[in-house]
Amino acid sequence: MERSPKPSDYYGRATISPAEDVIAGSYGTWTLTYTAGFHGIDNMGGIIVAWRHASDWEAPQTLDPSAPNYLTVSTSGNGKVRARFDHRGHVRPWRQALIVQVYDGWVAPGETITITYGDTSGGSPGSRAQTFIEDTFEFHVLADCFGTGLPAALGESPTLRIVGGPVERLVALGPSDAVAGQPFAITVRAQDRWGNPSPSFRGRVTFYCDDPAARLPAPYAFTGADGGVHRFEGLTLSREGTFRLRIESEGLQAEGNPIVCRQTEPPLRLFWGDMHGQSEETLGTGTAAQYFQYGRDVGALDFAAECGNDFQITDEHYADLQQQVKRFHQPGRFVTFLAFEWSGLTPAGGDNNVYYLKDDQPLHRSSHWLVEDRSDEDTDRYPISKLFETLKGYGDALVLPHIGGRRANLDYYDPALIPVIEICSVHGRFEWFAREAIERGLKVGFIGNSDDHTGRTGAAYPATEELARRNGLVAVYAGELTRQGIWDALWKRHCYATSGERIVLRLASGGHIMGDEFSTSSPPAFDVEVIGTGPLEKVEIVRGTQTVHSHPILDYRRTIPGRLRIAWSGARVKGRVRHTDWDGGLTVSNGRLVAARAFAMEHPKYGIIERTESSLRWHSHTYGDRDGVIVDLEGDPTIAIDAGPAHLSFHAADIRGPVAWDLGGVDQRLEVSPLPVDQGPSAVRFTWRDGSPVPGVQPYYVRVTQADDEMAWSSPLFVSYSP
Repeated sequence: MERSPKPSDYYGRATISPAEDVIAGSYGTWTLTYTAGFHGIDNMGGIIVAWRHASDWEAPQTLDPSAPNYLTVSTSGNGKVRARFDHRGHVRPWRQALIVQVYDGWVAPGETITITYGDTSGGSPGSRAQTFIEDTFEFHVLADCFGTGLPAALGESPTLRIVGGPVERLVALGPSDAVAGQPFAITVRAQDRWGNPSPSFRGRVTFYCDDPAARLPAPYAFTGADGGVHRFEGLTLSREGTFRLRIESEGLQAEGNPIVCRQTEPPLRLFWGDMHGQSEETLGTGTAAQYFQYGRDVGALDFAAECGNDFQITDEHYADLQQQVKRFHQPGRFVTFLAFEWSGLTPAGGDNNVYYLKDDQPLHRSSHWLVEDRSDEDTDRYPISKLFETLKGYGDALVLPHIGGRRANLDYYDPALIPVIEICSVHGRFEWFAREAIERGLKVGFIGNSDDHTGRTGAAYPATEELARRNGLVAVYAGELTRQGIWDALWKRHCYATSGERIVLRLASGGHIMGDEFSTSSPPAFDVEVIGTGPLEKVEIVRGTQTVHSHPILDYRRTIPGRLRIAWSGARVKGRVRHTDWDGGLTVSNGRLVAARAFAMEHPKYGIIERTESSLRWHSHTYGDRDGVIVDLEGDPTIAIDAGPAHLSFHAADIRGPVAWDLGGVDQRLEVSPLPVDQGPSAVRFTWRDGSPVPGVQPYYVRVTQADDEMAWSSPLFVSYSP
């Protein structure tokens, strides 16, 4: 019986060598060999080798043989070949494309095109691989055999497995609440420099706690089966207090998040989640099953949801997502929600996630733009107001406006569907979005999420220029870890956002907690408690859009002589490609630059690139967050800064406290401050009364900033004041 032709018979086949596991972020050389199929490749035809949009495998270059990522291309055919790389050269999710064109000849069937990524023959260190793990990193190969501009995908494309590298730090994550004598679990993660689990870690970890009667795990030696992550069950604390477990292993140390222990069960407990991200079925990486598994086992989350771009979700993917939501849902351990991202253009509503309380509800796309089967186009809803009409008919739906690529449009706010908005993610920090909602008089709470595309739910680290920040998290105060419990907490706005750390934050007033509404004829008083994961720098109360109280934490009367922190922040615009480019530096006159180190530059590729006694240069982009440097100076120096929108100078002796310059854009600022001798405490508790309240309904929220620039934002208390 004659075999049916395969696509490779017509379009060709491709292989990659070496095919062994790749250490994330490592340099190497990989050779992709394409063998032409039945048609061959015509003159001015060619092939495309595409990477996923989310990948940060460094872009190849063909100009400098001694520089990183040098690429060469050749052919065994009688034609010639040339290559160019385009970050948006193909169709999403395969946006990043190496385009190889055949000219002055052809490639006959059976002849080859050879691409060498990271050719080291001219002195290049090689090609830097993707920095995040992935089981099937694909070199997606397409052939344009006839030069029509309509390439066809090969039947199979070569893949590599990308794994975590050597351990650089330990991370320990436990609950934020505990009850004396009741067991809880803690997850310990060995992490490489890029934030991935380190599967080669074999260290022996030992646990310590300030509670001498605590029941802790016995010392444990990690094995290959752990994959760099282990969950320890059965820990207990014996008494009330705030505790931080410490872990040590062969020179590595970690302190866990604060755990508040009580004698009895509190009415509301604090749970942590990440309700926004994508898998490979749309723009991300990894499967939906891997997405939830990572969030539960590696991110140590209490709840999660996956939200793919609707115009790319096939019926098959949505059916699988529904199954995975059911499969991973385990009340009391890990709660999942069915969700999707309605991804219409901003004038029609912009990016809004839709969540269901039930796991069998339908998908309503903004369009079928990347979905070939259009038989159910009648289920699309556009603009988002049409979607809102439909969702209200179902009940038990929640919509989350957020800032991703497209920004959400609050013109379409509907209180029947929108209790909270997202103000931080891997795309940046967006307190301006909170201010926009407040200026419109909207009663919404604030949450954070990851919007991760790298398969690292709840523990995402910087990757591409679009996914350039650490993940945010949402914290909720709920009566129980169930769908209904988390759902009710979100609707009551009993929740807050953090930039990724498990900072404990409580805001209350007269028996009301964050998110509540109440009326008073007396000036309102607010009880605030913050327990950070590190030293605190600022705890502020914001009324409306105005900071009305800053709790005293740092003492600028006693500072470290000659030491200054220079920090920059903000974004260029509110839409896509929003980052501010702060590449530049400073010069010192009438003094000497003794030392310098980076501040809050969380992406390994950012940092100081050159230092002399009179100058400093750095590479930095911000997305609403802060980056900066800490410098030590001698003499009586004047400092001139030339970086991004900052072109200014100041006399170091004049900086006796924080001094800031507003630089336009979206909260673009440069701040210079001395560093106090004493760091701030890691926890504060205080009561503040508004001595000059404004009549009418006013939202009050708390903004927390740690010394490491990690942040938290409470949902507001909405106070109606009538004297």
